[in-house]
Parts: sequence; C-alpha cells; structure tokens
Amino acid sequence: MKTKIILAATIMIAALAAPAAAADSSNVCLRHRDVDGWGARDNHSMVVNDRFGRKYLVSLAGICSDLNWAFGAGFRAPGHFGMEGSCVDRGDHVVMGGGGVSRVANGSCWVTKVQLYTKDMQAADKFARENKQPLAAY
Repeated sequence: MKTKIILAATIMIAALAAPAAAADSSNVCLRHRDVDGWGARDNHSMVVNDRFGRKYLVSLAGICSDLNWAFGAGFRAPGHFGMEGSCVDRGDHVVMGGGGVSRVANGSCWVTKVQLYTKDMQAADKFARENKQPLAAY
C-alpha cells in the first residue's frame, strides 16, 4: 500500500512540474519558416505569431524603436544559411520594412530571448496598458 501511495505522489509531482518545463525558454522553437505575423509590444520586445496559432515573446536589444512604424518584420540569422528549418535564436537580427524604417534600425536590432507568450503574460500586459503602468520584463 505504501508503495502505491509513493508511486501516485511521484506521478502527481511529475505532472505538476511538466507545465513549468514546457514554458522554459530553452525548449522553445519559433521556426523562421513558421512566422505568420507580429506586433510591437514595446521598443524592446515583440509578439510573434506562428502559423500554428502559438504566440512568442521575442525580447530585443539595440535600436528597435522603428518596430512601431514598420509595415513588415522578419528575422535574419548571422550568415543566414539554411534558415528555413532553424529556430529564431539569440543574435538573429530583426529585419524591418516600410513605414519609414531607417537603415540604422535594420542592422541594429537583434534578438536576446525567445519564449512562449503565455495567457498570463497577455493578461498582465493588458492590465498594465489599461492602468497606464509599465509592462513587465519577462
């Protein structure tokens, strides 16, 4: 009987820990070929949709203020060889187009982190905007 209780408790603990592991940014892969829309969250992050309906929070560094004005955006990996199956990753550059985007911004904004944009994050951002508070750093 003790063995069954210990086994059941172990299974429950593993099940509870699984969602936390799934949200870990090291396991997230936004493939270049699956990008299907985006929006600027602020001057240092963007929300990117993939063709499967998932949302990703892409954190940025550098001169990224033109994101608010760009008509289009994508990612270019350093060297950009065989990108179509690869994941958007730290160090990839954001390529923006249209809307008065400067040439300086196109080469000076890069990815620092890619993570799933969870429902909790979306709700927190919505609350912050509605209450004119700064967005959380994730």
